[in-house]
Parts: sequence; C-alpha cells; structure tokens
Amino acid sequence: MANYKVGTQEIEKINADALVVICEEDGVLAQSSNKVLRRHWENFHQAVKDRKSSREWFCTLEKSAGCTTSHLLLESVAFGGPGNHDEPLKSAAARAVAMCRQHSLRRVAFIVHHKVAPLKAAAILEGVILGDFEDNRYKSNPLSRPELDIQIVVSKEDKKETRAVLERTKIICDAQNNARLLVNAPHHELTPRGLAREAQLLAKSCGLQCEVLDHKKLKASGYEPTWQVGRGSEYPPCMIILRHRPKKPLRKMHIGLAGKGMTFDSGGLSLKTKETIFKMNRDMAGAATVLGVMEAASRLDLPIQMTAVITAAHNAVDGAAYYPGAILKAKNGKTIFVENTDAEGRLILTDALHRLGEEGSDIIWDYATLTGACMAALGPGIAGLFTDDEELRTVLVQAGNQTGDDVWPLPLVPEYKPWLNHTLADVSNLSRIPIGGAIHAANFLSHFVPKGARWAHVDLAGPSNTERPWRYYSPGATGFGVRLTVEALRLLTGENK
Repeated sequence: MANYKVGTQEIEKINADALVVICEEDGVLAQSSNKVLRRHWENFHQAVKDRKSSREWFCTLEKSAGCTTSHLLLESVAFGGPGNHDEPLKSAAARAVAMCRQHSLRRVAFIVHHKVAPLKAAAILEGVILGDFEDNRYKSNPLSRPELDIQIVVSKEDKKETRAVLERTKIICDAQNNARLLVNAPHHELTPRGLAREAQLLAKSCGLQCEVLDHKKLKASGYEPTWQVGRGSEYPPCMIILRHRPKKPLRKMHIGLAGKGMTFDSGGLSLKTKETIFKMNRDMAGAATVLGVMEAASRLDLPIQMTAVITAAHNAVDGAAYYPGAILKAKNGKTIFVENTDAEGRLILTDALHRLGEEGSDIIWDYATLTGACMAALGPGIAGLFTDDEELRTVLVQAGNQTGDDVWPLPLVPEYKPWLNHTLADVSNLSRIPIGGAIHAANFLSHFVPKGARWAHVDLAGPSNTERPWRYYSPGATGFGVRLTVEALRLLTGENK
C-alpha cells in the first residue's frame, strides 16, 4: 500500500528516506548546482555507458551533499514518448520501490522534471502501486509491510495538474489491484455466490445499483446456458448486474460490460488435464476486470451510463452436471449443441450479452479468458480484440497503447461462421475445424449479440495472469483490462481531452 503527495521542494530540501531520479540523458541532476549529486549522476552515466551498470545506482548520500534525504537511487530508464513507451518508466518505478523496501526505506521521493510532467508522474505512480502489490492473504505467517509514503516532486507550474492526474491514477490502480485479489482467490472461497457478495459490497461502497439472480431465478428467467453449466456444482450459479447511473451523462450512450465469471472450470465431463486444472480458479478474470472497471467508473464519476453483467458459475464433474451432446436453448431463442463441456465460457456469456440487451445497452464489450488459441496466437502479454466496429476497434487499440494493456485486432471471419452450424441445433459450441479457435469462439458469441448493439470481444486469456515477474507485476493475476477500459471510455466520451 502506498500513500502519495505532490511537492515542489528543491532537491536539497526534500525530506525522505530515499530520493529516486529516473535519468534522462540531460536531466535534472546533470544540470544541478549541487556538485555531489551531479558527481553521482556523472559516475552512473559513465558506468551505464561503459556497461558496468545496466539499470540502477544506489548509494548513501554523504553529508557534504547538503540534502535532507539520506539515500539516492538513480534509474537508467529514460522518459519515453507517448503511448506504451512509458511501460519501462513504470517498471523502473516498481524496481525503485522494491529496492527501497529491501533497505527498509519507507519514505520515497521521485523527481519528475519533464515537459509533460503530470503524465510521467502518473506513469511512476502506476508503477509504484501496481508493482508494490503483494497478496499474502493465504500464508500462515505473512510479513507485515509498512505503508509507503510517496512524494512526487514537480515544478510549481505542474503541481495542480499533477494532483488531478494522480488522483485519477490512484483510483484506477487501486481498482485494478482489487481485481487481482479476486482472481487470486481460491475457488472454494470465491464461489459464484462469493463473487456476488463482492459485487454487493462494491456497490454499497461506490454507490452502484446491484441485482443478483440466484440459480432458481436464472432457470425461471430462461437463462438456461448459465444454469446448465453450473448445475453440477455444490456452488450454484448466479447472474450479477451492476448499474452506474450518473445524473448528467455527457452522451446518449449506454455502455454494457459482460464478464465471464467461471469461478472454477474443471472442464466438466470433457475434463481438463493435470497441467492446467489447478489454475482454473483464474477463469473469472473477465468478471474481475468488469468489477474493477465499475469501481473505477463510479469513483471517478464518469459521466456515462453503464451496466455490467457477470454470469458466474462453477463447472464441476458430478452426476447432475451437463453432458456433451446436450442441446441448450439460449435466452434469445437459438439452440446450442454442446460438443465440449470445456467450451463453457462462451455458453454463459450468451446470457450476459442477452441481459445487456434487455438492460438497453447499445455498446457492449465482453471480457473473458476464453481460449488458449488466442494466447497461442499472441503470446502471454497481449489480448485479442474482435470487432467489426471501426470506432470501437480504434478506441480500444489506442487505449491499449496509452495504458500498456495491449490489445491486437483479430478478424471475425464470416466464411468461418458456417463451421459452427450443427445438424441438430442452430449452432455448436465448438467448430468443426480444430484450428483458429479464438476466431470461432468470437464468431459463436456474435450469434448472441443483441440486435443493433455495437459489440467488441476481448479475449484476455494471456495477459490476465503471469507465471513469473513481468514488467511491474508479481506472479499471479494482473488485473488486465481495467486501465484499458477506463481509458477507452474516456476516449469514447472525449473526457481525456
């Protein structure tokens, strides 16, 4: 956890345990009148040039420096340009904080002198908050860590704007970290009903409207796919609806967010392998993203009408479980042949998409850890984006470039759609062609998008989790998609201008 404040002090007067400077080629220390600080910078710069040091320079400041700060940490990552060039800056901030923690330095000051200082300060704070995240809830003797006190030091001219930008940044990053906690939770703790309770608590704290349909109401209301997928579990399925209703929305649009909430996916009777099954509590990362977005949107008071629908289920192996060969009837009337019970995420999303149409959403984005095929195509760090709407594609790609939540457009191929047809039902949940699985899954979902709605599908199977330290993330959930979506909403409404 980290607290932050914005200051405008001269370097020598900064009261902190450590002073962190991200070094440009001709930065604040290179031009400093303080000979000690300038000497440290020159020595570091030369060490980097001679390849004796690749990233950081850490030292105790001698008294002759005349500084209140006791330690100096220099990072060799230069300030980048627009877009995700700031990812190295965020990683550098995360490394700096980690080193300060290793030396029990709690009060950390970052010097930010740049022509777009507020944006660079935001990148640093992102790196600090996301990089300092630690989830030790389930350890028997977790080490307690003191809160960090972060100072962001800018010029007097930049102070007001920096404060505003950092306030927004902290809200979004805190929401993202909350999403990470949800994804990391084990399936017996975060059941479908447990996910619903989290949504209810969020709604109460943020002023959102919340409605939950339990398994009985799901069946009675005709949301058969979600009910069928979850019927074999001791943890019954449910549908979670959250609504953000600002008093004065800027534009006449209603954003709908659909989240796949598989709190555990055994694969059902089409059982998963031992290599992957123990990770399947993470299959609700799409739902966590949606909750994080709703938290941030509410706390930021985004002036746009929004509804989120999460279909939550636990896909278990049991005598009551749904079987391969079953034919399900979706809420929009189409029938689905279940060729594989491990292709269940797309089934429960049909209900979420339909409910968003019932709620009146005219723009719908869905988020799901849907296919291994998408991860095979794009690797672990990029999400697949499927949409035929040029504006939505542009907005989401641009938002990804600006936030570091990278998405890459993949095609919805009309010629592939007939490969989902089935002789006994309208559509099968698996294509007859075994390759191109991410496209087939997206094409399947397109059958259930409400008529007239503009739709985009984000397959975040790769970047929703990381097995090893990556960028500024520790192993585990990343909360991917929260920053992406909030920025996309701001682009869509012109709020980022």
